[in-house]
Amino acid sequence: MTRRLVVALLGFTTVVLVLSVVPLGLATSARDRRDYAASTRALAGSLATLAEESFDDSRQPLGQQRLASAAGPGVSAAVLDLSGQTRVHSGAPLVFPVSLIRSAKGGDATIVNADDDVLAAAPVVADGVIRGVVVAARPDEPVESRIVRLWLALGGVAAVALLLSVAIAVGAAQWVARPLRRLQTTALRWSDGSLHERADLSGGPPEIRATAGALNIMAARLDTLVHGSRAVVADVSHQLRTPLAAMRLRLELVRADLTSEGRTSPAEDDLGVALGELDRLSRLVDGLLLVARAESAQSRPEPVNVTEIVRERQHAWQPVAQERGVVLLVDGPEEVVMASVTPGQLEQVLDNLLDNSLEAMTTGGRIDVRLTRDRDTVTIAVCDDGPGMTAEQQQAAFHRFVTGRTGSGAGLGLAVVHRLVTADGGTVHLESSVGLGTTVVVQLAVAR
Repeated sequence: MTRRLVVALLGFTTVVLVLSVVPLGLATSARDRRDYAASTRALAGSLATLAEESFDDSRQPLGQQRLASAAGPGVSAAVLDLSGQTRVHSGAPLVFPVSLIRSAKGGDATIVNADDDVLAAAPVVADGVIRGVVVAARPDEPVESRIVRLWLALGGVAAVALLLSVAIAVGAAQWVARPLRRLQTTALRWSDGSLHERADLSGGPPEIRATAGALNIMAARLDTLVHGSRAVVADVSHQLRTPLAAMRLRLELVRADLTSEGRTSPAEDDLGVALGELDRLSRLVDGLLLVARAESAQSRPEPVNVTEIVRERQHAWQPVAQERGVVLLVDGPEEVVMASVTPGQLEQVLDNLLDNSLEAMTTGGRIDVRLTRDRDTVTIAVCDDGPGMTAEQQQAAFHRFVTGRTGSGAGLGLAVVHRLVTADGGTVHLESSVGLGTTVVVQLAVAR
């Protein structure tokens, strides 16, 4: 915005200066040259009056010294008779066109420019008769010097005007852009979940301050709504865990009593179905609680040893994998790989990904956790050879309550992964084909 405003104001100022300063300079230069020429013609006329003595036999002829004194310094002058012979001259020798003399003989005072001089000729009239011609030549250096100084002054004024326009444009742009940048920074913090942040209302145009105030009101309401909904989800999920656990315990006791009596009853099958549904409800409640905690988590990235965390999670999940007949392997460099992650969140990400993969696997399956690093990115890929996902399932995989499995899972694991990874500035995406397995790729920033 600053560049565009500077260019626009510079263009406008340049057009104004061209339309005003250039005509002013041209008009003033022409006027100075006319005035200088007129003064040269007047000088020739005064010398012609003085030269009348040279054509009067009763008076003393005009001498060179007197002519030079009357002409002034730097001026060359000559008195010629009608035949063109020079009777007296002062200064440098004169070279002038014949037309100048011819015009002066006709009684007109004439002026021409020749090389670096301004030439003026005036007739010498004695007793009412034209007896000769006086030619005066003045160098045009004084007037040209004044004109050069004039253009330099006008150029200086134009330069100052352009600099002032740039300063005004930059100042105006910064006056507008600075609060907009602050507002953008605050909006980015809101997008990261920091809804408690507020935009700065100081500085800038009134419209931007009014917009910032309206956005602050919106952020405050969103903060109340979001935190209220998160608190409700977390509280309800937490409160439901206790009665669900008690209900499961009672159902287990009832089934144990039926089994101990050695009786078979249709109620036992119903108890098994009820326990299965109770397990699914418990997983849903746990997932909701996990999502609420993930959304409330603040992003504070720090350098974290990814290699160590991946190895730890492999050891933690290895017994579960072995129990289900699934091979769990880790492939990565031996050296330490550091990424910028909020402490504790990468463990949750890996736990959710490994849990999802194990739930989708059957006996004899395989899960590979691959760790790689390039210049700016640490990549963790969790690959399984399970049933895979369709294109529609992949598009909705990171939404809540969406799962590619039937009968189990709450569809919250990948939503939690997406929230935790993106909060730290990372990315996560799926690569899957039906029947060929699924790969979840997590990319994190390298810790500097």
